Amino acid sequence: MRVFWTSRHDLSPAQVSAIRTLHGEDAEVVKDPVVFSNTDGLADYIRNHSDSFVYAVAGAAHYISAALAGLRFGVFENHPQKRQDGSFGLAAVYHLDGSLKKVWVNPDPTSDEGEALIPVAR
Repeated sequence: MRVFWTSRHDLSPAQVSAIRTLHGEDAEVVKDPVVFSNTDGLADYIRNHSDSFVYAVAGAAHYISAALAGLRFGVFENHPQKRQDGSFGLAAVYHLDGSLKKVWVNPDPTSDEGEALIPVAR
């Protein structure tokens, strides 16, 4: 399974762990610092990577466009409070595929450990 991460930033250890839990230990994670130039940019990107799974960092309009198109992709939610080192812990992972599903959760903002909430097809 190939997983694309569309961000200028590197994945956190918790994000990598969540991806491995949800998509398998052998998932190939590819960072792509793409900048979407129009509202349909994320939707077009997902369509062009339909044989993979995409986790996106984008503006709200991009997420809405891709969700309204019924496309399958994921987003990360961080805990709102900073850790002592200035980082933010991963709170949840959501998958969109016609609806929004929380698929991974971590209630402890100081930990990078979380759990999958539902079985995810690999």
